[in-house]
Amino acid sequence: MATNDAIAEAAAIILAESGMDHLTVARVARRAHVSSALVHYHFATKKRLLEVVARRQARQRTERRVAALGSGSALRALDALWSAVASGSGAVAERVCLDLALSGRGEGGAAGREVRAALAGERERELELLGRALPRVLAGLGAAPRLSADDLAAVVSTFLDGTAAALAAGGVAGVVRASFDAFWLALAGPGQSPASL
Repeated sequence: MATNDAIAEAAAIILAESGMDHLTVARVARRAHVSSALVHYHFATKKRLLEVVARRQARQRTERRVAALGSGSALRALDALWSAVASGSGAVAERVCLDLALSGRGEGGAAGREVRAALAGERERELELLGRALPRVLAGLGAAPRLSADDLAAVVSTFLDGTAAALAAGGVAGVVRASFDAFWLALAGPGQSPASL
């Protein structure tokens, strides 16, 4: 792994485990097994490091979400989507994006304009990709979506962010999963054809 990748990954793990308040250059350097000077060499400022982390983690989040939706039958896709949001490195990316989005609120936010721009740019890409993938999943559930692809993608993306936030806030995984399943039932139910009932 390249040094700048190791540094960005260390920063992401610290953000996921401890939050923005505990992210320091010294701590990132220790986690990446490099010197603080090397962190500054690769990322001139903490804001630049946060921008890179935001872009990388948001891209990973998008790729996991979209890949999950393409993983087999509709029900398998939804199970994979749950796993992408709730476990492993997918949960890290979800948590980091959430923390960075929250810390970037307002002009004085710790993350700053560059981080907000990185997250917003990736969100546009995610919405486009979800808009292409979701109709197939809903068709696999026997539903014909009543929303446009853009509106459907926005609703699902926002719901997934809420799911990740509930898990990050310590929500009981089984309860959050039940809400996840209920969301998909509610989304698919009204558009189901009589033949599929």
